[in-house]
Amino acid sequence: MLNKRGGIVPDSYGLSLTVFAQDATAAAPVKAGTPLKLATTGAYHAVKAADGDAVQLVAKHTVTDADAPLGVHAYNFSRNAEFPFTGAVAVGDSIVANGTGGVKVAAAPNGSYVALVNTAKGTVEVLLP
Repeated sequence: MLNKRGGIVPDSYGLSLTVFAQDATAAAPVKAGTPLKLATTGAYHAVKAADGDAVQLVAKHTVTDADAPLGVHAYNFSRNAEFPFTGAVAVGDSIVANGTGGVKVAAAPNGSYVALVNTAKGTVEVLLP
């Protein structure tokens, strides 16, 4: 039905990621549909969104362990990409181009988010607005 208004976007649209819900336990699982936010505690870490937090991710299924991969829909990000980096970069940083084909830490937040730092490869995985 092409003239339908509203509705939920199918899973094949938008950015989906695999994260690790750090507060998931058997007693307090992260259930499908739970609002989440990114956490700076490690690569692709997420936690349940607290009262007043912006929703950055939504769980696609239930997990009961912090080490279990969790599929999520990501919001406010359009793509993720891998870049070589210069300088000190950490999970949670915003990045900008460094002028030599890579990236460096931005002076101010800009909507990008470093999700993983691979020092062995000299690259970062970044969620981009």
